[in-house]
Amino acid sequence: MPALTMDALRKQAAAKRLERLYLIVGEDVRRIEEAVGLIEATIDPADQPFAVDRAYVGEPGGSPMQIVDSARVLPMLGDRRLVIVLRAEKFLKPKRAVKPADGADSDSAGEEAEAAAANLAPLEEYVKAPVSSATVVFVASEIDRSRRITKALFEKSQVLMLAGLDGANLAEKSEARRAAERQVKEDFERLGRAIDGRALKVLIERAGGDISKLRDDTERLALYTEGQTTVSLADVNEVSAIATDVDDEWAVVDAIAAGDARRALVETGRRLDRGDSVHALVGQIRWWVSAKLSQNAPARVKPAIEAVLRTDLALKSSGGDERVLVERLVVELAGR
Repeated sequence: MPALTMDALRKQAAAKRLERLYLIVGEDVRRIEEAVGLIEATIDPADQPFAVDRAYVGEPGGSPMQIVDSARVLPMLGDRRLVIVLRAEKFLKPKRAVKPADGADSDSAGEEAEAAAANLAPLEEYVKAPVSSATVVFVASEIDRSRRITKALFEKSQVLMLAGLDGANLAEKSEARRAAERQVKEDFERLGRAIDGRALKVLIERAGGDISKLRDDTERLALYTEGQTTVSLADVNEVSAIATDVDDEWAVVDAIAAGDARRALVETGRRLDRGDSVHALVGQIRWWVSAKLSQNAPARVKPAIEAVLRTDLALKSSGGDERVLVERLVVELAGR
């Protein structure tokens, strides 16, 4: 199937005409949340507790067979069930099996691979022939296109790629940059504004590889240029600060990952003292929880996400001093 765009997804959601399968891939956490939110909003809020099922791969309810069973349940209310499969990269790009140590059973790794393939069989069969009464949305941070299940999803699903600003090589980084430019242009076109080509390039450059900063800068730029028909380089210079060294940008997250609450607080102070957006910092932490913590410490993910969402809500609703709210979040996550 041809690749899906955010604009096309918005039109499908507005018309409440969803396809049976969606695959959303990338590290642009905020845009992914927006895409999932658009799909979820097609279900009446009163019906969502009965019609929407969120499955986390690797947790109870997130096995291939359980996902298929959930999709096959007939809707209690309305005409459609919605199954959102989160952390689907565990299906679509699982970690490589560890080679057996000396003296261990040399066939164990192969047996594990065969068992994993067998476990995916029900899901592969479902993807080939999905039921008409359900929409299943697979959300993955990354994929392996050579896997059979991934190939099937690309053939049968509406595929929405929402990469960040990084990549494994120069070609991937260039493509990610071009995709980000297209998305920012679309954002302003929907607002009835055009963004100058040089202004767009500088806006992307100043994100410094941080997709959350780009999203925050774009939102501020939209507010700053309200009533204008064109967004200029001067507007970008007024709104977007130059990104600092990449290592420094990740110092807060690195300290949290190391469990060093004191250093995390110090680095948070440095970020905020130089005027960094608290929303960009929380967005960066949210990406780390979703993309990295889920791989290294799955048991910590749920409380960590709850803490991030609680902080994000408090920041957006003026639920306290911004600095204090972010510092509490950092200490909570670093203190495990």
